[in-house]
Amino acid sequence: MEAFKYAAANGNPLARWKLGKMYADGDGVPQDDAKAFEYFTQIIQSYDEDNRSIRDMSVVSNAFVALGVYDLNGIANTDIKPDPERALEMFQYAALNFGSADAQYNLARLYLDGANSIPKDVRQAVRWMALAAEKNHKEAEALLGHMLFNGFDGVARQRARGLMWLMLAKDAATDQRDAWIIDLYNKAAASATEADRQVAILYADDKRHRN
Repeated sequence: MEAFKYAAANGNPLARWKLGKMYADGDGVPQDDAKAFEYFTQIIQSYDEDNRSIRDMSVVSNAFVALGVYDLNGIANTDIKPDPERALEMFQYAALNFGSADAQYNLARLYLDGANSIPKDVRQAVRWMALAAEKNHKEAEALLGHMLFNGFDGVARQRARGLMWLMLAKDAATDQRDAWIIDLYNKAAASATEADRQVAILYADDKRHRN
C-alpha cells in the first residue's frame, strides 16, 4: 500500500489504478467507492491527449469506464450523484478514443435502457453491442445474441446469427456470475431448429477463425 501510495502521489497512473481497484473491490483495504472515484479521477485529469503513453492506454481507458459507471449510479452518502449525461460522455470517450469493449457495452446498455435525459435508442444500442461483441465481450455477445435470436423492439430476428453469439458467450462463461448467460443460451438452444444450430456452428467457426 505504501509503495502504491508513493507512486500514485508521484503521478504513476498504474499505481493510481491499482489503488482505485483495491478500494472499489475492498481488496486488502476497507471498501470505499469515494476513494476509488478519487484515484480514477486523478488518472483522467493527468491524462495528456498530446503525449500518449501506449503503456498507460488500458489504465486510462479503464478509468474512464469506471468513472462512467460511478456517474451512472452515483455513490451513496457522498456528493457523487447519478449523472447519466456525464456517464455517457465517459463511455463515449473510452469507446471512441480507445476502442474499449467495456465502454461500448456500457454505451449499449445505456441506450437500451434509457436514463432520464438520455432517450432509449435501440439502433444505437445494437450498434455498440455489436462492436463490443466483435471484441469477444461475453456480456455483449449474450445480449446481442438474445436480441437477434428472439427479435427485439424493431431488431429483425436472425435466429442462426443470434444463436451463434449465444454459443460464443456460453463458451466464454467461466463462473457463477455468468449463470444468466448460460440461461439465455439454454433457452435459445431449446427452441432452435436443427438448421438454426448447423448454421450457427458455421458462423461461430468463422468468427473463431477470424480471431
